[in-house]
Amino acid sequence: MATSAPLRSLEEEVTCSICLDYLRDPVTIDCGHVFCRVCTSDVRPAPGGRPVCPLCKKPFRKESIRPVWQLASLVENIERLQVDKDRQPGEGAREQADGRLCERHREKLHYYCQDDGKLLCVMCRESREHRPHSAVLVEKAAQPHREKILNHLSTLRRDRDKIQGFQAKGEADILTALKKLQDQRQDIVAEFEQSHQFLRERERHLLDQLAKLEQELTEGREKYKTKGVSELARLALLISELEGKAQQPAAELMQDSRDFLNRYPRKKFWIGKPIARVVKKKTGEFSEKVLSLQRGLREFQGKLLRDLEYKTVSVTLDPQSASGYLQLSEDWKCVTYSGLYQSTYLHPHQFDCEPGVLGSKGFTWGKVYWEVEVDREGWSEEEEEGEEEEEGEEVLESCMVGVARDSVKRKGDVSLRPEDGVWALRLSSAGIWANTDPEAELFPALRPRRVGIALDYEGGTVTFTNAESQELIYTFTATFTRPLDCAGNGVSGHRTWSRWASAPHGRGPWRLAQCCCCAIQP
Repeated sequence: MATSAPLRSLEEEVTCSICLDYLRDPVTIDCGHVFCRVCTSDVRPAPGGRPVCPLCKKPFRKESIRPVWQLASLVENIERLQVDKDRQPGEGAREQADGRLCERHREKLHYYCQDDGKLLCVMCRESREHRPHSAVLVEKAAQPHREKILNHLSTLRRDRDKIQGFQAKGEADILTALKKLQDQRQDIVAEFEQSHQFLRERERHLLDQLAKLEQELTEGREKYKTKGVSELARLALLISELEGKAQQPAAELMQDSRDFLNRYPRKKFWIGKPIARVVKKKTGEFSEKVLSLQRGLREFQGKLLRDLEYKTVSVTLDPQSASGYLQLSEDWKCVTYSGLYQSTYLHPHQFDCEPGVLGSKGFTWGKVYWEVEVDREGWSEEEEEGEEEEEGEEVLESCMVGVARDSVKRKGDVSLRPEDGVWALRLSSAGIWANTDPEAELFPALRPRRVGIALDYEGGTVTFTNAESQELIYTFTATFTRPLDCAGNGVSGHRTWSRWASAPHGRGPWRLAQCCCCAIQP
């Protein structure tokens, strides 16, 4: 771009005659000419004399060189004017068309100084400042950087393509999962609708049978009532006539005595059955159907609730907590009471006097379910009946299953109640009790051989059921704030479950098979 004449004239005035660049740190010599301080130091003295001025050839002394501060300030102002002029409207578009220009010389930038890392024009390249530096053409200097950029750009594009591929696959997976959930929603609605329809049909069928039985009973009732009324009327008439005969004079009474039995024959007394045998049989069969319905629905509801809301877990016992009276199986899922203390080393977490054991893993949240199979070697229904018939028997053998805090007391005399952090059932051949204070005896329809334990940590409930019939046995309510472990305990002796002594009458010991018991940590 062409520069205005006044500005160009000023630029010529502040240009060093040696380096042909703006004066840098300008100084004046004896003859009055002004040069850059560095340029004057490069002037070589004449042989045998002093250095001479490059313009007038007069000698000067380097000791007499003086700075020109006003001229240095003028150079700074001229450079600032040049930059401001370059920023005039419309100038930027022309510069972009011609390429970047040197701010000092308004020339195109063709070189790159590798020492200073700057772009140079031809005049800057030949200036004293950059003449000794290594300078190459801009295109050549930019080539390695362009290759690096292209390589990195290729890597970024590959990363972009991968991310786009991952996004596409992820989106497809999400859509597939959503479609699956929608299908499952439809399946759930359809399954429940079919179940509702099935139950409604069964309900109508049973209610129809019930209505027929009610109708038959009502008809039989009317017949029974009519027959009874007729018989009572006949007997009332006979009684009335006979009462009149009884009041007659003897002579008159004796006149009719010969045909008395023929005139008033005694019929067999009528005793009718209120319910016909066929109807009674149908009623009994219908009652069995209702019981089967209740049992089936209870089992179905219990299993469905457990499968949908509770997580079935497999819990192992903690050998470090097991009392020396107990023997654990190799898989730590079965515990047997031996009656002899066999532990030679008392672990800090071990029950000492109390024959108890805790689970190896506790629960701190959620809904979990596990089952405990309670068995005793040699225990049979005949033995149970025999035990009930025995008189004077004060010793009852039992075991306890449930949940307990991990901080439950394990040393010395131990109390196992809900207030002590234990929620459990005590089972024996004589019955079932909840370990409340006092103990609450329970009367389930069937004595469970397999106990289901459902723990709702957030809900604060521990529910015991018959795992085979799904019958509800008992539910504890509490507030759980610490981890829970499963707990097992066996007792024998007086009517208490705080100790587990040897089995009476030589019968086999209690055994908890596939046991899981859980506790709450402190």
